[in-house]
Amino acid sequence: MPIARFSPFELLLLKSRHQADTAALLLLAWVLASHGRLGEAERAKLGELAAHYRHGHDLQPLIEIASQQNLDAIQLAAEVMQKHCLGEQAHAFLRQAIGLAVSGGKLAQANHHVLRFLADLLGVSPAEFSLLFEAAAGKAFGNPDDPSRSAYWQAKEHRRQQEQAHDQQRHEEEQRKREQQRHQQYGSGRQERAGESHQRRRQREAHQTPPPNDHTRRALAVLGLPPGSTRSEIRTAYRRLAQLHHPDRFFAQGEARVASASLRFQKIRNAYDYLMRVS
Repeated sequence: MPIARFSPFELLLLKSRHQADTAALLLLAWVLASHGRLGEAERAKLGELAAHYRHGHDLQPLIEIASQQNLDAIQLAAEVMQKHCLGEQAHAFLRQAIGLAVSGGKLAQANHHVLRFLADLLGVSPAEFSLLFEAAAGKAFGNPDDPSRSAYWQAKEHRRQQEQAHDQQRHEEEQRKREQQRHQQYGSGRQERAGESHQRRRQREAHQTPPPNDHTRRALAVLGLPPGSTRSEIRTAYRRLAQLHHPDRFFAQGEARVASASLRFQKIRNAYDYLMRVS
């Protein structure tokens, strides 16, 4: 006798405390899976809804079945729901499905068809479902895009061009900002370098001794000193030359020699006085 083999969803139904609730949770997971990838946020939303159901099992197997788009399991869940979910229960379930479908802000094209299928399954007319959708989502249900119509591709191309223009504008704006930052940094660097250069030049000029003029050079030459000599060197040279050329040393050599020494001594004295004033 052949052994009956059950699918994963059939096993869940057999273990479930309430088969209609298990079927409803699979269909809600299918809504999320049709919208896109079932991430942590989507799993959390499904978990919040599951807290009010009487399924009595883990949600992970249902999420895996919905992610695989297992049509046999979805068809079986739809049959179970069709038998047990009627009237206000059907409306409550559809409101939950609508909330999950628009949770990302935009109703995906696949979810248009999923929601219409669920409404038809539960005997809710299109007009009645449109009212339910508008009350739950805050906007009209509308019609899904039809890829077989040229208007669909024209609108899609228009959106693509708008996105490209927006991306190009954003890229140009970012490039302008980078250029402005570079100019500001370059200008700031130039000002800093110019300020540092000017400061160094002033410091160098402050520490440098200005070149001596002709009068100073002649006075230094009288004392036998090179340009740039210090006051101490000038004083030492003056004392040495004053002793060497003082007129009293030449008194015994006659008036002519004394007169010559006096002129020489006066020249040394004048040079010394001048250098002490200007140094």
